This record gives sequence, structure tokens and C-alpha cells, in this order.
Amino acid sequence: SDYRSVAQQHGLARPNPANLLALLPAICKLCPPEVDAGEACYKVFEDGTCASVPPKNAPEVRFMEGQRVFCRVEAPGGQTAWEEGIIVGMWYREGCWPETHPGAPYEIRLMLGLRVFALVDDDRIVRSTKVSEKGTGAAAAAGAVPAGSDAAAAEAGTTPSTAAAPGPRFQKRERPDGKWELFDTKSGKARPCSPPDSDDDDDD
Repeated sequence: SDYRSVAQQHGLARPNPANLLALLPAICKLCPPEVDAGEACYKVFEDGTCASVPPKNAPEVRFMEGQRVFCRVEAPGGQTAWEEGIIVGMWYREGCWPETHPGAPYEIRLMLGLRVFALVDDDRIVRSTKVSEKGTGAAAAAGAVPAGSDAAAAEAGTTPSTAAAPGPRFQKRERPDGKWELFDTKSGKARPCSPPDSDDDDDD
């Protein structure tokens, strides 16, 4: 996915995003649900922008700006993980992308502060936090709401704090004094952070 680093390694003046723009949509369209191809949402770049209006060739999308979604993102060790976030922009694109490409449907700010983009509007990499679609197969394609999420907790009749892992490792939660903290579900440690709807990304 890091085509810019590849361009730098080979001394190319202009990065070529062709593989990324063609391969990920094909994986989501053609891979059987039980096959985990490692597809994910990717980190945005500084020159990335979102369109104020949908491009003329833009396909229909399921979500709108301001909605909360689950995103499948890259994790350490070549793994992937589901993280909750909010859509902060539509039709994200980078400066070297072809003008004929409509862009990525969503730019998402994760609850842990990182910004990513979903290149395709597909349940394999981005899905609703409210709807649980029953299915079988790899976690990326099964359609089930990630365990440990608020949605999964609601289905189980528990609160998010008592829902079983796995789920997003880092979770924002409100303390009794009204302040917010970022809780690490693996280590059990927490530190102060900005509220979920704040633009302050000091907790990434």
C-alpha cells in the first residue's frame, strides 16, 4: 500500500498509485468471503484532500459524513484490526492519483486519533457500527460486528466496558469527573485524551 516509499527507493520523481487503486477494489470484489487477503483502510497523506461535492463518476455510497463506522486497519506485525471512527470527509484523493479516478469514498478519523481512508465502500474494510450481519468466514469478511465494540455489547445486553475482547485495543471513555481518557484494553492502562468529537488529535 505504501507506493510512495517504493517510488523513493527506486528514485522515481512521481509515485505511481496504479497498483493500489486497481488491486484493492479487485480483492474486495473477487475474493470469496472466507479468504482474508489482508485488505484494510490506509493512512492518509499530507497532500490528501476531500471533494466538496461528489465527482461526476462517483458511485453510490452507504454512509455520509459524520457517521460512525468500523474500519479494518493495519496493525503491528503485519496484522489487521477493527477500529471505530467517524467519517470526516468524502471522496478523498491524493495529488498523484489519476484525474479520472473518483477518489476514496471515505476519510475516517479513528477514535485513537489516526486518520485513514477507505478506498472502496465494502464491508471487508468499512462497516456500520449499528448493524450486525450474520455470516461465517474470515473476520475481515464475515460481516459480524467486531466483538468488544459498543454494537456487540448492545447485542449481548452488556455495557461496552464488560463486552468481551477482541475489539479496538484503544477505546475512549468518559470518566466520572466528565473528562475523557484513552484506555488500552490489553495493558489496562489509561491516559487523558480529547473528547471523541474533538479535532484535537493529541492521542494518536
